[in-house]
Amino acid sequence: MLLVYEQPLNEKIRNYLRIETVAAQMDAHSQFEHPGAELAFFRALFELIELLERADLRSDILKDLERHLGQIAFWRQADNVDLAQLDALESQFKTLLQSLHEISRPGQQLKTDRFLSAVRQRMNIPGGYGNFDLPQLHFWQALPTADKSAEAMAWRKALAPMLDSIRLLLTMLRETARWGDQMAMNGCYQETCEQGLELLRVQIKQEYGVYPTISAHRHRFTIHLINYESGKADNRNLPLRLSLSMEPK
Repeated sequence: MLLVYEQPLNEKIRNYLRIETVAAQMDAHSQFEHPGAELAFFRALFELIELLERADLRSDILKDLERHLGQIAFWRQADNVDLAQLDALESQFKTLLQSLHEISRPGQQLKTDRFLSAVRQRMNIPGGYGNFDLPQLHFWQALPTADKSAEAMAWRKALAPMLDSIRLLLTMLRETARWGDQMAMNGCYQETCEQGLELLRVQIKQEYGVYPTISAHRHRFTIHLINYESGKADNRNLPLRLSLSMEPK
């Protein structure tokens, strides 16, 4: 099995990846198909509300969406380009831009929701979501699963412009970077890049029994392979694959 490890190289991409991870957790529990799914869903939802409140996040997303629209216009000048695909991509970016311009404070609608506010307040207390603490949550948990899922979708919709924008931006970041084969000599690989990096991705076979620890900044990174069983450096020469996403010029 091939495992992919990702290392963000700036705070913006680090925030994008954190939000992507928590959003995936929320979506995974939004159908409430197993015991404990409701509480896991609410924890993820409240974490997202906090993460999306960062003052600079919306500005970063808007700048990235507009930059990609400019890149699409540049791609149109290339030979043998798939114009239909570019049209579809351009439409996605324009729709997301319009949605973001229509909201000023993502998550504000959810923060003022009476039910969510009560649940959020009590869940910050260890064990504070018992029936005696939150009778309204106990009532909600007894609703039909279809009703709870529909309400969860409505709550997610309030965050959709931000979440969908981040998902598309990360997809573009990953898919526009090429994979290259490299060799970690004595369990170590280093590289220097003239152009600044935004995201480093490392692909390595799980059967080797190692995982990477990465120290990096915009122009240089070092990968050390650590043996999973011993927790110590692995000194074998092992192949790996790298994908480097560069900062926009």
